[in-house]
Amino acid sequence: MSDKKPKIILAGGGTLGSVSPLLAIASKYQADYLFIGSDDGPEKKIIEDKHIEFLAIKSGKLRRYFDWKNFADIIKIKLAFWQSLNIINKFKPDIVLTAGSFVAVPVVWAAWILRVPVIVHQQDIKVGLANKLMAPFAKKITVTFKEQVSNFKHNKVVITGNPVRKMQTEEVYKPIVVITGGGLGARRLNNFVALFIPKLLEKYEVHHILGDRNWDQKLELDGYYPYKFIKRGMLNMLSQADIVISRAGMSLITEVAALKKALVLIPIPDSHQERNAAFFAKKNAAIMVKQGSDKIMGRYLDKLMESDILRTGLANNLHQAFPKYAVNDYIILINKILNKE
Repeated sequence: MSDKKPKIILAGGGTLGSVSPLLAIASKYQADYLFIGSDDGPEKKIIEDKHIEFLAIKSGKLRRYFDWKNFADIIKIKLAFWQSLNIINKFKPDIVLTAGSFVAVPVVWAAWILRVPVIVHQQDIKVGLANKLMAPFAKKITVTFKEQVSNFKHNKVVITGNPVRKMQTEEVYKPIVVITGGGLGARRLNNFVALFIPKLLEKYEVHHILGDRNWDQKLELDGYYPYKFIKRGMLNMLSQADIVISRAGMSLITEVAALKKALVLIPIPDSHQERNAAFFAKKNAAIMVKQGSDKIMGRYLDKLMESDILRTGLANNLHQAFPKYAVNDYIILINKILNKE
């Protein structure tokens, strides 16, 4: 390509899990970016804070079970497809990047129709329906781990690791525990961990991201700091943590791994997150606790609070589990496609 900056569409949203890897790429790769996201997700405020143009399209979800909402969502997906065709025609991107989510599906389909190359990134151990719908239309599919290669056509797959934002750490350390249910928060997770917050406060400050809709779940305890949402400073908060307690989305796991923190995963029941959590638990890289397992959670927290060696061991194993230089490897792949090598 010429010295002119490439034009890139980033597509994702609905939750922040599909957004973080794309922002990690955008922070290191010079291009003219446009982000296509959902019209009701949390990503808009994050994207605009990064001074990237944001456009929303309708977002529909195809469920694998009967639900009357499926009929309305099919209409939304069709509308989103036509919106995507219009946006791509006007913006004329050189490439489209996505890390999953249903909002990206019509964007990828439209890009394929208009012969714009697409890279689909697979974060989670289990392939979700959205990525299954996009994979046939992708030029390349990037994966986080070698164990995921067999899920796609071999000639399309590139192992890059999971792109993660540059880690920033606080100069002044103080021992804290960070609890998060992801970008939207998690009401049932909040209820479950509330049982253990008094125990954690015996040794730590507790910083708890509740979610915008869950502010009524905040506790009134000394040393307990609730948040609705964190637009800036999440990585700095994680950098201070001795223990992170979270859902099992791959973006958050990757950030915790980069910072070398002990991680307790409480996956969404009966979801792809259980596969993520089990993958790291098997590697002795995180502790997995099923939501509602009060006694097991209590025993693990006792051990983690008492043992620096256990926390350090888990943190190091988690760090070593991920391929390094994911952002650089992803950028190399982008350049290969754009230069048609």
